[in-house]
Order: sequence, then C-alpha cells, then structure tokens
Amino acid sequence: MFKLVNSMRTNGVSSSSLVELTQEQMRKIEALRVKIMLEEEKVEREMERQQVIVVDRKMAELVRLVIRVKNGEEVRQQVIVADKKMAELVRSVVRVKNREEVRKVEGLVQVALKGVMAGPEKVMKAVDCLRLRTLKGVLGVLSPLQCVEFLIGIGMLQILLRQWGKKRVCTIN
Repeated sequence: MFKLVNSMRTNGVSSSSLVELTQEQMRKIEALRVKIMLEEEKVEREMERQQVIVVDRKMAELVRLVIRVKNGEEVRQQVIVADKKMAELVRSVVRVKNREEVRKVEGLVQVALKGVMAGPEKVMKAVDCLRLRTLKGVLGVLSPLQCVEFLIGIGMLQILLRQWGKKRVCTIN
C-alpha cells in the first residue's frame, strides 16, 4: 500500500492531489509504514511458528499410523508423543481392529487437525486486521480528495492484477 502511495505520488498525473502530499503527510505515512512493518514481522514470526506446528513430527507419525491401520497392517510400535491429546489419539490408532474403529479414529484425527489448524487461521485473521489497519491509517492521513484518488488507484491495480492473472492462466493452459 505504501508503494502504491509513493508510486501515485511520483508517477501520478500532474493534476493528482497525491502528487502534492505535504511534509506532514509524508512524515505520518512514513511513521505508519515503520509501525506496520514491525507488526508484519510479528505476524510473520507467528506464521512460521504455526507452520512448524503443522508439520510437527507428532502429526507426521499420526498420519503414518492411520495409513498403516487403513492398509490393515498390525501396528505394535511405541510412539513418543509429548501432547496428551495426541498420545491418546495414537493409542486409539494402535488399538484399531475394524472398519468402524477406523472411522472413529479418522474422526479423532479430524479433531486433532482442527486443533492444529486453529493457529494458522488465527494468524490469517491477524493479517486481515493488519491490512485493514494499514488502509485506515493511510486514509486517515490523506485529505478526502486524496482518499478518493488513492482508492481509485487501488481499484485500478486490482483490476489490472486480475486481468494479468487471467491472461497468465490462459497462456499456461
């Protein structure tokens, strides 16, 4: 968003009010950019942490056990699992004997996956909130006329990106 403001300011039409940002507006936009950048870094670190949780060794072991049980293999291995819920789930998988129990275990796996996926979902919501705060922050610095021109610029950019994406899909297919 900050690059769009700068691009519209430096490459804009001479009649554009974004070309005429005051020093105060520039200072506020720069301060907002720094603040948002720090918040983005926090969200990125949390997303990295959540991605590690998703691909955690415990989940991989659980998936392997479920596959082995579905294939009818007898599973008699001891799995080291730190999480209590995951440990119970693994014990259930090891005890599975018939189709009905397999379905029950699949349900437990789904519950475990929902728990694991709650973290990335929370991060995505935080990202959306950060985008909204960024937009509100930029619009709060601009005059009403500059806001209109900025929103038009965002709309035009989205249309151009969509058109580019459609052309790219057509050339790939």
